[in-house]
Amino acid sequence: MRILSTMALALLMAGCPSETVGPPPEPPVNWQSLEAGVRQSSSPAGPTANERAVADAYVAALGAPEFAGLATRLDDDARFSFPGASDSHGSEAIVRAHDKLLGAFVPRKIRTRRVWRTSSEQTVEWELTGIQTRDWMGVKASQKSVTISGVTLLWTKDDGAITDLHLYFDVAAVKAQLGPGTEAPVSAAAQAAGSSAFDATASGPPEVFEQESSPAERSNVAIAKGSLDALENNDLAAYEAGMANVVEIQRPGRAQLVRGTAGATSYFKAMHKAISQLDTTVTDAWGIGNFVVLEYAIGGEQLAPIDGISAQRDKTVVFHIVDIVEIAVSKMAHIWRYDNPSEIAVTPPS
Repeated sequence: MRILSTMALALLMAGCPSETVGPPPEPPVNWQSLEAGVRQSSSPAGPTANERAVADAYVAALGAPEFAGLATRLDDDARFSFPGASDSHGSEAIVRAHDKLLGAFVPRKIRTRRVWRTSSEQTVEWELTGIQTRDWMGVKASQKSVTISGVTLLWTKDDGAITDLHLYFDVAAVKAQLGPGTEAPVSAAAQAAGSSAFDATASGPPEVFEQESSPAERSNVAIAKGSLDALENNDLAAYEAGMANVVEIQRPGRAQLVRGTAGATSYFKAMHKAISQLDTTVTDAWGIGNFVVLEYAIGGEQLAPIDGISAQRDKTVVFHIVDIVEIAVSKMAHIWRYDNPSEIAVTPPS
């Protein structure tokens, strides 16, 4: 797992005689990783009252006509990302990005499933149902109903302004609900299941979890990160050691459910079969109670299909993932995985 560091560069520059050797060119900087290191710090005071209202306000805006109320919640310098799309900057651009991703489904009903809060970030898990009334991602308006399971990471200021939004849902899983031929990789079972992650009849207020900044939470983060280290290092024994015997890996919106260490092992082997020189990069990680929210990227040279998507002409791929990990007895017991594998092959309109 790569860790951005400037210490080695500083020492190298200090050891070079300036009269004989010119300064090296400036290295590429992963600004997102730098920001992530700052954002992970947690204030003992926790989120303000204004920040606590953000999750409900954001979800309400997702369900509102033309995403009314979203722009007023955004900081003037707010930024937005979705895997496979160009990033957006500023309130107008961010509202337009939401409209391109979700605005084709009218009317929309949305509800919050769970919320994880720190002093400066909230992870909001949501489910949206709607009718496809206009063309979307290359699919003609079908008038069909869809269910979209997604998660949004929201960074906030004390006054409740949103400074950064990272939205995740699986485009292929949605296309599968719109009809045969729209997206081949998704199985017929997934088409029939729609959103299989939750009980469709469930109701009531969302579950809310708040960070305590405890040693146990920090330990949980280390366990979750350790699984990515093991994946990158091709260390199957260490990967399996971090998983509970009854671990479940779930992709909300799809019918597939991986159970037990055997299922986790199959995923591990499939990833290394599909990606050479596999690399993992964690951009954000928070321990919140018994959960870890882990945002990361996997990259490398694609050798075989990934989630049904064939190797691309440019075989170097990077795809982005959010795992919500539940820890039990120092093991990873349940993983809810949010990603958009279509980002490898198709860039949504920007």
